[in-house]
Amino acid sequence: MVMSDFDRNIALAKFKSFLAEKGLKLTAERLIILEESLATEGHFEADDLLMILKNKGRKTSRATVYRTLDIIALAGILRKVYLGDAPVQFEKITDEPQHDHMICQKCGAKIEFHLPELSELQEQLCDEHDFTMKAYSLQIYGICSNCSENKSV
Repeated sequence: MVMSDFDRNIALAKFKSFLAEKGLKLTAERLIILEESLATEGHFEADDLLMILKNKGRKTSRATVYRTLDIIALAGILRKVYLGDAPVQFEKITDEPQHDHMICQKCGAKIEFHLPELSELQEQLCDEHDFTMKAYSLQIYGICSNCSENKSV
């Protein structure tokens, strides 16, 4: 999903507010990492973002990218996504409902889906157990149709 300038400004304001609340500095590197993470579509790993920054001639360390992505996630702008054995990935948090994933164990394809009934069930379960959900993750592992049809893969 492409972010509008309005959404970027909201994310920037949220990030600045979070940093101030935590007593952290708003550095040029943090701003660059925030901006590039907002410009990146879909899921991405910290090393993917580092490569994008380096390809654009931006000088930043791997440690700074990792730390800053964690801060951006804590600020509620990015979501950490754990997909199997792969390194943690990030994606923008949007107004769209959170989606889940089906992951092909042969080719690694990721199929995103959203089931409103699943969200309702989660809310019901949390209500029944007086539990406040902060996050959830659902991955279904199997074989995609391409790999099922192509037995040589």
